[in-house]
Amino acid sequence: MLSTARVASLFALLALVGGFSVKPTCRAAQQSAARHAAPACSGKGIDPAVSRRATLAGLLGLGIGSGALPVTAGYVTSLGIETTKPEDADRDDDLLKTKEVQASITNLNNYKSSASSLKSQFEANTDMSLIPAIRKDFDFSQLRTDLNVASTVFDDQTQLTIDRLSRSILYDLTELENAARFKKGEDLTRTAKKVANVRKWFVKLDTDLSGFLKYFV
Repeated sequence: MLSTARVASLFALLALVGGFSVKPTCRAAQQSAARHAAPACSGKGIDPAVSRRATLAGLLGLGIGSGALPVTAGYVTSLGIETTKPEDADRDDDLLKTKEVQASITNLNNYKSSASSLKSQFEANTDMSLIPAIRKDFDFSQLRTDLNVASTVFDDQTQLTIDRLSRSILYDLTELENAARFKKGEDLTRTAKKVANVRKWFVKLDTDLSGFLKYFV
Protein backbone atom coordinates (compact mmCIF):
# COMPACT_ATOMS: atom_id res chain seq x y z
CA MET A 1 0.00 0.00 0.00
CA LEU A 2 1.07 3.63 -0.52
CA SER A 3 2.21 5.47 2.60
CA THR A 4 0.46 8.70 3.64
CA ALA A 5 3.48 10.72 2.58
CA ARG A 6 3.63 9.12 -0.90
CA VAL A 7 -0.12 9.67 -1.39
CA ALA A 8 0.29 13.31 -0.38
CA SER A 9 3.18 13.66 -2.82
CA LEU A 10 1.02 12.17 -5.56
CA PHE A 11 -1.74 14.71 -4.95
CA ALA A 12 0.85 17.49 -5.00
CA LEU A 13 2.21 16.26 -8.37
CA LEU A 14 -1.21 15.99 -9.96
CA ALA A 15 -2.24 19.39 -8.63
CA LEU A 16 0.96 20.89 -10.03
CA VAL A 17 0.46 19.77 -13.60
CA GLY A 18 -3.20 20.71 -13.47
CA GLY A 19 -6.22 19.16 -15.12
CA PHE A 20 -6.26 15.91 -13.15
CA SER A 21 -9.29 17.15 -11.24
CA VAL A 22 -7.65 16.86 -7.85
CA LYS A 23 -9.34 19.06 -5.25
CA PRO A 24 -7.22 18.74 -2.12
CA THR A 25 -7.56 20.69 1.10
CA CYS A 26 -3.98 21.17 2.29
CA ARG A 27 -2.31 22.54 5.38
CA ALA A 28 1.27 23.65 4.79
CA ALA A 29 3.30 26.04 6.90
CA GLN A 30 4.81 27.75 3.90
CA GLN A 31 5.71 27.06 0.30
CA SER A 32 9.42 26.54 0.95
CA ALA A 33 8.70 24.04 3.72
CA ALA A 34 6.28 22.19 1.47
CA ARG A 35 9.16 21.27 -0.82
CA HIS A 36 10.74 19.23 1.94
CA ALA A 37 7.76 17.84 3.84
CA ALA A 38 4.50 16.50 2.41
CA PRO A 39 1.46 18.60 3.49
CA ALA A 40 -1.53 16.97 5.15
CA CYS A 41 -4.13 16.67 2.41
CA SER A 42 -7.48 15.09 1.76
CA GLY A 43 -8.16 14.61 -1.94
CA LYS A 44 -11.30 13.63 -3.79
CA GLY A 45 -12.36 13.51 -7.39
CA ILE A 46 -9.27 12.05 -9.05
CA ASP A 47 -9.94 11.27 -12.70
CA PRO A 48 -10.67 7.50 -12.82
CA ALA A 49 -8.42 7.25 -15.89
CA VAL A 50 -5.45 7.75 -13.59
CA SER A 51 -4.62 4.17 -12.65
CA ARG A 52 -2.66 3.16 -9.56
CA ARG A 53 0.20 1.81 -11.69
CA ALA A 54 0.40 4.97 -13.77
CA THR A 55 0.34 7.29 -10.77
CA LEU A 56 3.18 5.33 -9.21
CA ALA A 57 5.11 5.93 -12.41
CA GLY A 58 4.25 9.60 -12.06
CA LEU A 59 5.84 9.67 -8.63
CA LEU A 60 9.04 8.28 -10.11
CA GLY A 61 8.96 11.06 -12.69
CA LEU A 62 8.66 13.67 -9.93
CA GLY A 63 12.44 13.55 -9.56
CA ILE A 64 12.88 15.25 -12.93
CA GLY A 65 11.26 18.42 -11.66
CA SER A 66 12.33 18.35 -8.04
CA GLY A 67 16.00 19.03 -8.56
CA ALA A 68 16.97 15.79 -6.83
CA LEU A 69 19.77 15.36 -9.37
CA PRO A 70 21.65 18.10 -11.22
CA VAL A 71 20.58 18.66 -14.80
CA THR A 72 24.07 17.79 -15.98
CA ALA A 73 23.33 14.22 -14.96
CA GLY A 74 21.06 14.06 -18.00
CA TYR A 75 23.99 13.53 -20.33
CA VAL A 76 25.16 10.46 -18.43
CA THR A 77 23.45 7.55 -20.15
CA SER A 78 25.61 4.62 -19.08
CA LEU A 79 24.47 4.02 -15.52
CA GLY A 80 24.10 0.26 -15.60
CA ILE A 81 20.37 0.65 -16.19
CA GLU A 82 18.82 -1.68 -18.73
CA THR A 83 17.25 0.33 -21.54
CA THR A 84 13.62 -0.40 -22.39
CA LYS A 85 13.01 -0.19 -26.14
CA PRO A 86 9.94 1.72 -27.38
CA GLU A 87 8.33 -1.48 -28.66
CA ASP A 88 8.75 -3.10 -25.24
CA ALA A 89 7.42 -0.17 -23.21
CA ASP A 90 4.39 -0.83 -21.02
CA ARG A 91 1.95 2.11 -21.21
CA ASP A 92 -1.33 2.88 -19.51
CA ASP A 93 -3.60 3.47 -22.52
CA ASP A 94 -6.34 5.14 -20.47
CA LEU A 95 -3.93 7.69 -19.05
CA LEU A 96 -2.34 8.17 -22.47
CA LYS A 97 -5.70 9.32 -23.84
CA THR A 98 -6.22 12.03 -21.21
CA LYS A 99 -6.15 15.62 -22.44
CA GLU A 100 -3.29 16.48 -20.09
CA VAL A 101 -0.95 13.83 -21.47
CA GLN A 102 -1.99 14.49 -25.06
CA ALA A 103 -1.34 18.22 -24.60
CA SER A 104 2.15 17.50 -23.29
CA ILE A 105 2.93 15.18 -26.21
CA THR A 106 1.74 17.89 -28.62
CA ASN A 107 3.98 20.43 -26.88
CA LEU A 108 6.98 18.10 -27.15
CA ASN A 109 6.37 17.68 -30.88
CA ASN A 110 6.20 21.46 -31.16
CA TYR A 111 9.54 21.80 -29.34
CA LYS A 112 11.07 19.41 -31.86
CA SER A 113 9.67 21.42 -34.79
CA SER A 114 10.85 24.69 -33.25
CA ALA A 115 14.36 23.32 -32.77
CA SER A 116 14.46 22.17 -36.39
CA SER A 117 13.25 25.56 -37.62
CA LEU A 118 15.76 27.42 -35.47
CA LYS A 119 18.58 25.21 -36.71
CA SER A 120 17.65 26.07 -40.31
CA GLN A 121 17.77 29.79 -39.45
CA PHE A 122 21.16 29.25 -37.83
CA GLU A 123 22.51 27.49 -40.91
CA ALA A 124 21.43 30.47 -43.01
CA ASN A 125 23.22 32.86 -40.64
CA THR A 126 25.66 31.23 -38.26
CA ASP A 127 26.29 34.58 -36.53
CA MET A 128 22.64 35.12 -35.58
CA SER A 129 21.71 35.84 -31.97
CA LEU A 130 20.24 32.53 -30.78
CA ILE A 131 19.59 33.18 -27.08
CA PRO A 132 16.39 35.27 -27.52
CA ALA A 133 14.96 32.70 -29.95
CA ILE A 134 15.83 29.78 -27.67
CA ARG A 135 14.20 31.44 -24.68
CA LYS A 136 11.14 32.37 -26.74
CA ASP A 137 10.56 28.89 -28.15
CA PHE A 138 11.67 26.84 -25.14
CA ASP A 139 10.31 27.61 -21.69
CA PHE A 140 12.59 25.40 -19.58
CA SER A 141 10.06 25.06 -16.76
CA GLN A 142 7.21 24.17 -19.14
CA LEU A 143 9.39 21.70 -21.03
CA ARG A 144 10.24 19.97 -17.76
CA THR A 145 6.54 19.83 -16.83
CA ASP A 146 5.59 18.37 -20.22
CA LEU A 147 8.27 15.69 -19.86
CA ASN A 148 6.96 14.83 -16.39
CA VAL A 149 3.32 14.65 -17.43
CA ALA A 150 3.99 12.57 -20.55
CA SER A 151 6.17 10.20 -18.52
CA THR A 152 3.36 9.19 -16.16
CA VAL A 153 1.91 6.74 -18.70
CA PHE A 154 4.78 4.25 -18.34
CA ASP A 155 5.40 1.38 -15.96
CA ASP A 156 8.17 1.50 -13.37
CA GLN A 157 10.80 -0.26 -15.51
CA THR A 158 10.23 1.93 -18.56
CA GLN A 159 10.36 5.01 -16.33
CA LEU A 160 14.07 4.38 -15.75
CA THR A 161 14.75 4.81 -19.47
CA ILE A 162 12.28 7.67 -19.91
CA ASP A 163 13.69 9.65 -16.98
CA ARG A 164 17.17 9.33 -18.44
CA LEU A 165 15.96 10.64 -21.80
CA SER A 166 14.14 13.51 -20.10
CA ARG A 167 17.26 14.59 -18.28
CA SER A 168 19.24 14.42 -21.52
CA ILE A 169 16.75 16.72 -23.25
CA LEU A 170 16.96 19.30 -20.46
CA TYR A 171 20.74 19.09 -20.52
CA ASP A 172 20.85 19.46 -24.33
CA LEU A 173 18.82 22.66 -24.15
CA THR A 174 21.08 24.08 -21.44
CA GLU A 175 24.22 23.27 -23.42
CA LEU A 176 22.74 24.63 -26.66
CA GLU A 177 22.18 27.96 -24.95
CA ASN A 178 25.71 27.92 -23.51
CA ALA A 179 27.21 27.13 -26.91
CA ALA A 180 25.18 29.91 -28.59
CA ARG A 181 26.12 32.62 -26.10
CA PHE A 182 28.47 35.46 -27.03
CA LYS A 183 30.73 36.64 -24.23
CA LYS A 184 30.50 40.27 -23.18
CA GLY A 185 32.63 42.42 -25.43
CA GLU A 186 33.28 39.54 -27.82
CA ASP A 187 33.09 39.97 -31.58
CA LEU A 188 29.60 38.87 -32.62
CA THR A 189 30.84 36.35 -35.14
CA ARG A 190 31.29 32.64 -34.54
CA THR A 191 34.46 30.77 -35.44
CA ALA A 192 34.20 27.45 -37.25
CA LYS A 193 34.74 25.71 -33.89
CA LYS A 194 31.87 27.58 -32.24
CA VAL A 195 29.57 26.92 -35.18
CA ALA A 196 30.34 23.19 -34.95
CA ASN A 197 29.60 23.22 -31.22
CA VAL A 198 26.20 24.87 -31.73
CA ARG A 199 25.39 22.36 -34.47
CA LYS A 200 26.36 19.49 -32.17
CA TRP A 201 23.81 20.50 -29.54
CA PHE A 202 21.08 21.12 -32.11
CA VAL A 203 21.62 17.56 -33.36
CA LYS A 204 21.74 16.15 -29.84
CA LEU A 205 18.52 17.91 -28.84
CA ASP A 206 16.72 16.68 -31.96
CA THR A 207 18.00 13.13 -31.41
CA ASP A 208 16.86 12.97 -27.79
CA LEU A 209 13.47 14.55 -28.47
CA SER A 210 12.94 12.07 -31.33
CA GLY A 211 14.00 9.22 -29.06
CA PHE A 212 11.56 10.31 -26.36
CA LEU A 213 8.64 10.72 -28.77
CA LYS A 214 9.17 7.22 -30.22
CA TYR A 215 7.67 5.84 -26.99
CA PHE A 216 4.32 7.42 -27.87
CA VAL A 217 4.00 6.20 -31.47
